Amino acid sequence: MKLLYKSFFLCVLLYALSFSQNIKVTYAYRPSEAFETEEEVYLNNGYKVSIVDSILEKKYKPREYGSDVTIEKDKGVKRYRNILIDDISKNNTYFTYQIKKTNYIVSDNPPPIKWNLKYKETKKIGKYTCKKATATFRGTNIEAYYTQEIPVSIGPYKFKGLPGLILEITTVGINYRYWVVKNIQYPFNGTPDYSSKYIKSLPKIGIKDLVKKIDDNNDEDQSIILSKIQLPNGAKLGKVETIGGNARG
Repeated sequence: MKLLYKSFFLCVLLYALSFSQNIKVTYAYRPSEAFETEEEVYLNNGYKVSIVDSILEKKYKPREYGSDVTIEKDKGVKRYRNILIDDISKNNTYFTYQIKKTNYIVSDNPPPIKWNLKYKETKKIGKYTCKKATATFRGTNIEAYYTQEIPVSIGPYKFKGLPGLILEITTVGINYRYWVVKNIQYPFNGTPDYSSKYIKSLPKIGIKDLVKKIDDNNDEDQSIILSKIQLPNGAKLGKVETIGGNARG
C-alpha cells in the first residue's frame, strides 16, 4: 500500500513539474530602429513555439530621430504569421517562411549556442534581476539578459540554452535585432495559438533549399531591375563577396 501511495504521489509531482514549466512570454520585437511588432513565445509540453505577425504596424520613436515614425498597415498586403516550432529535446526546428506569396515549412537543425556566462554585471528588467550572457550564433554576435528567477531555458526566435528565461536580447553589429519582454504568464494553462493542420498543409523544404530559393528569387528580382536600367558600355554588375565564407548573419 505504501508503495502504491509513493507511486501515486510521484506521478502527481512529475505532472505538476511538467505543467509548471508551461509558459507564455510576449516580447516587443524590433527588427530595425524604426519598426516594432510582437513575438509570442510558448513552452508547452517540451515544445517551444514562437509566433510573429508579418506586418510591422506599431509606432516607435528611434533615439536618433526627433519625431515619431508611424507604420501604417498596407491594406493590399495579406497578413500572415511567422511560426517557429522547436522540439527542445531533439533540437529539431521548423519555421514558416514566405517567398512570393507562397508559405513554406522549413526544417532546420541550428547548432547549440555556446553561451559565455562569465559576467558579473546585472540588470533590472521589470521586477526581475537579470544576468548578462554573450554568444555568437551563425556568425552574429548576440548579447542577452536572463533571469534565474524563472527557471525556463528559452527565449525568442531560436535562442535558448541559458539557465533561466531570456528577458532581453540584442544582435550586435550591422544586422540589428532587439527583443525585450512585455508580459509573462507563468505557469501558463493554455496552448499555443496556431493551427497544426495549417502547418502540416504547407510544402516542406530544408534550410539549404530555402537559401537557394531566396538566392534565386533575389537574382530574378535583380535581373528585372537591370533590364530596366541601361548600364554604361563595358560596365558589369559585380557579385556580393562573402566574409569568412559566410554570406549571411
